[in-house]
Amino acid sequence: MKTVALWALIVIAVVGILLAIVIKKIIGKIISLVLAAVLVFFCWQQRDKVTSAAENLHGEACNTVNDKMPSFFGISVSLPSDWCK
Repeated sequence: MKTVALWALIVIAVVGILLAIVIKKIIGKIISLVLAAVLVFFCWQQRDKVTSAAENLHGEACNTVNDKMPSFFGISVSLPSDWCK
């Protein structure tokens, strides 16, 4: 009985250690996936804000850009006509 109990405890300990390692890896991957999803979500929101701000700025710039363009060695600079499309 003593040897069976000893082997049973050893087997339980080994199984417990293996389960702890496997669960740790699974939980780590789940946490990594959740963090990546949160990061993608917030980056996508910021991308949308930046894109819309850039489009607004582009539209405003097309209306007044040639009025504010500097001269280069006395030659007036203007943007190509297809830039504001």
